[in-house]
Amino acid sequence: MINGYTFEKFSEDLDNGYKIIFTYVKNRYFVFKVNDNCYMQELLEQHSKNGVPPKAMITHKAISEMFPFMTDIEYKQEI
Repeated sequence: MINGYTFEKFSEDLDNGYKIIFTYVKNRYFVFKVNDNCYMQELLEQHSKNGVPPKAMITHKAISEMFPFMTDIEYKQEI
């Protein structure tokens, strides 16, 4: 939980159409919902030595496992 921010709120925001930008393991990503249990994760900045795919489809479970380690969370709303 990040300053009272829960995964439930994070998940609800994705369901409501927000694109969420965050740092995870030194890399900067943004993620958005594509369909039920299907999310697109795109790499914005890579700062780790391990190779990371520029785009990946991920599940709700994968996002929930990453959430405790996310930092610098920002929101973008599609208009």
